[in-house]
Amino acid sequence: MKKRLALSLFSLIISFLCFLTVSGWTATLPAVSITGAVRQPLNLTLQDLQKLEAVTVRLNEVTTDHRYNGVFYFRGVPLKALLELAYVEKEETGFSKLNDLAIVVRNKDGKQTVLSWGEVFFSNPGEVVLAFSSAPIMPHADCKICHAPEVYQSRLDILSRRVGLPKLVLANDFYTDRCLEDVTNIEVLDLHLKMVFKRTQNLFSPGFTVTGEVKQTLNISDLASYPRTQAPAKMVGDGAGYHGLESYGGVLLSELLKKAGVTPDLNQVIVISAPDGYRSLLSYGEVFLSSKGKSIIIADQIANQPVKKDGKFKLILPDNLSADGTVKAVGKIEVMALKPKANFYIIGTGCADTSLLTLEAISYMGKADVFVCSEDIQKRFAKYMGNKPVLFDPLMNTEHLFKKDHPDLSSEEGKKLLEAQRAKNSQMIRDALKAGKSVAFLEYGDPTLYPSWMHWLGDLSKEAHYIPGISAFNAANAMVGKHLGCNGSIIITVPQGLKTNEAMLKAVADNGDTLVIFIGLKELKNLKPLFQKYFSSTTPVSLVYRAGYSDSNHVVKTTVADVAEVAEKEQEKHLGMIYIGPCLK
Repeated sequence: MKKRLALSLFSLIISFLCFLTVSGWTATLPAVSITGAVRQPLNLTLQDLQKLEAVTVRLNEVTTDHRYNGVFYFRGVPLKALLELAYVEKEETGFSKLNDLAIVVRNKDGKQTVLSWGEVFFSNPGEVVLAFSSAPIMPHADCKICHAPEVYQSRLDILSRRVGLPKLVLANDFYTDRCLEDVTNIEVLDLHLKMVFKRTQNLFSPGFTVTGEVKQTLNISDLASYPRTQAPAKMVGDGAGYHGLESYGGVLLSELLKKAGVTPDLNQVIVISAPDGYRSLLSYGEVFLSSKGKSIIIADQIANQPVKKDGKFKLILPDNLSADGTVKAVGKIEVMALKPKANFYIIGTGCADTSLLTLEAISYMGKADVFVCSEDIQKRFAKYMGNKPVLFDPLMNTEHLFKKDHPDLSSEEGKKLLEAQRAKNSQMIRDALKAGKSVAFLEYGDPTLYPSWMHWLGDLSKEAHYIPGISAFNAANAMVGKHLGCNGSIIITVPQGLKTNEAMLKAVADNGDTLVIFIGLKELKNLKPLFQKYFSSTTPVSLVYRAGYSDSNHVVKTTVADVAEVAEKEQEKHLGMIYIGPCLK
């Protein structure tokens, strides 16, 4: 008995391990980021997903063009659970409910699909899953019995295909167009819808419009000319609880959208709103691909009587487990397209330790398809970058490092070759954007404060979206630990700025303001006479080394009289900030 039990247990373990390793399981590669309107962005590998509570679902894969992609068991984590881990949260808004949030899912090829908040959170967890493993379901019978090889062989072959993981699985979709493979990013998107609210004592709308991304706008005051349907609905609100079983009569939302001429597009959302601003967002796939779409109606009757209270039209979603998606007094149905767009981001990654990376930076790194960054940044932030490609190292385009890498070139040869390299690298970014890839340029510290790209990025910098980062200035300020603006102003500059603007330097010294100098350690010997010209020899100076590097940062306090000699004794000659002024006392 014990032997049989042990064998059974061994078989079960082997089967489970096989299940995990089928179809492209690559545990070492980062998998997916969850970003957007979340308090805690997530970056999860397939290994991370495996450690979470998982479910198994079956998917018969046939798309709207009748293409068969196999029958598989998928094991994965409910998307609802992942979004709860990320803690979805809106910023301040006039509509606090989450009904109008969209969930945009992208894969490594730049394809995307859109889900609604309701279809993830108002349904059972196993209906929308992010799968980390797959196993084909093979026919039990011999296919030769009923079909010739030219019919069955291709259908059998498809079962051994590589399934790109992680994979978005929507178990309730009849057609599986939305089941994206090789998912890299899931973004919770707040559209920040601007709507005119009308607060009235009695909520009512005499009709509604169907507008937006449609061929013709519909103005509807009654539904008499449309094919009708009946739908029973359990009215259970998350807040109000059970409010009865109601029978609604009306017209399928899909019929109204077809009449308006909506085009098939997995990036479309439909926003249904009332005059008081209450609204729900539905996805195109939810209405047209999911089995639930066959029961979503705009109702004008309840228990065979016209809707009067909070009417005259209602959005009813009978198959949702919560009635919070219901919209009373429907006044507008707007179709919107959330088209994928290639963007160029310049992201501040913080000045040193990985702990100085902001949540916003993590979110935007998740949106990127390719990166431009140094080897150091790639190594430290690999968890957030995933296995996405890096185009080149931008530090190699700085004059200092280029010369160091090409010591045998003459000044003229070096300048010419550097310009050619910069032009080539700029074109690589343009080519990626043209191919529909979003590019993230990862910059140290504040991406606009003396950045490495300032001498060569050119017009590309005008196209960029800048994502703030913690500058060495911020980290050094904390180390100095003083009110640096005690006499009014803080002036940030570089050695060249001082040499070409002595009037500014004199004004700073005369007013007792604080002077902060970037990239100045190597210039201290040349700068000291300039300091002595305008500051007294006893003016305090703080040299802040390696700001933000917790294992090696430190502050050296000195005066204008001794600053060059003190700095000479320090081993670090590059990563340092110079602070001068009486506020340092």
